[in-house]
Amino acid sequence: MNALIVNLNLAVDKTALVPRFAKGRVFRLGGTVTLPGGKGVNVARALRSLGLETPVAGFVSGHNGRWITEAMRKEGFKTYIEAHEAGESRVCYTVVDSGGRATDLNEEGPDVPAAAQARFLRLYSGLAPKFRVAAVCGRVSSGLKKGFYASLVRLAAARGCFTMFDTSGPVLAEALAAGAEGIKINREEFEELSGAAYTPARLHSFFKKHAPGGLKTLIVTDGAGHTHAASPFGLWRVTPPRLARLKSPTGAGDSFMAGFLFGFINGYDFERTLKLATGASASDCLTLGAGLINRTQTLTYAARTRVVKLA
Repeated sequence: MNALIVNLNLAVDKTALVPRFAKGRVFRLGGTVTLPGGKGVNVARALRSLGLETPVAGFVSGHNGRWITEAMRKEGFKTYIEAHEAGESRVCYTVVDSGGRATDLNEEGPDVPAAAQARFLRLYSGLAPKFRVAAVCGRVSSGLKKGFYASLVRLAAARGCFTMFDTSGPVLAEALAAGAEGIKINREEFEELSGAAYTPARLHSFFKKHAPGGLKTLIVTDGAGHTHAASPFGLWRVTPPRLARLKSPTGAGDSFMAGFLFGFINGYDFERTLKLATGASASDCLTLGAGLINRTQTLTYAARTRVVKLA
């Protein structure tokens, strides 16, 4: 199989459009979009729109966890879910106004018991040989033992599975130190990881510093601004297409990851892969709800994306 999406901190995602959102008021929400989510689920949903089915692995808990599991089954996703009863899986709320500005209110979720962590790693160890890529996406689950993300990298590497990460904080640094091969993060996450203000030159320098440890791809997105990407063959600047309108930016980074994975798995060259990823991100910005893209629209925007090699 092609790719396994690892979304450890699965969630109930609720998105609502409030045209004139303001603090301190009461709003009655109609037409709220409620989906099983977390960054990895969004990635899998966007990959499906591009024509690639990918299973999702992660933790759920309590009544919310049972809803997530059943909702994913109804959407047709294959899942490898480790369930526990230590609390309730998180709920994440996104409120979008008429200008496309999103306000996110994201719960953390419960601590994952040590026994559930051990069961998941055993499951993951058996799964890794079946996949070319393991993409670990989203917020870290609370309570994970130190070294859990390093185990994800090493178990995959021992079985010839490429690892790609879209997360943040200490667990991202842990994965990088363990030999993570791909990282896709935003500007703020890069600054947290590197401890320095973001510039394309610093991105390139950071990549070259960590390439001997196994890093093969580093991508940093910057909202509607330029994306920069480094590989062993150089540094690229990506200029996204202009959008006539913006529905919601929530999930755009997840659809970028989906486009990148699709290109990687299908053997596209680096520039074509970056264009497809950017096209998927643009398409996501025109929908309410994360990971919801249109394939034809994605290809149109990919063709309008400009990629320039800087070094």
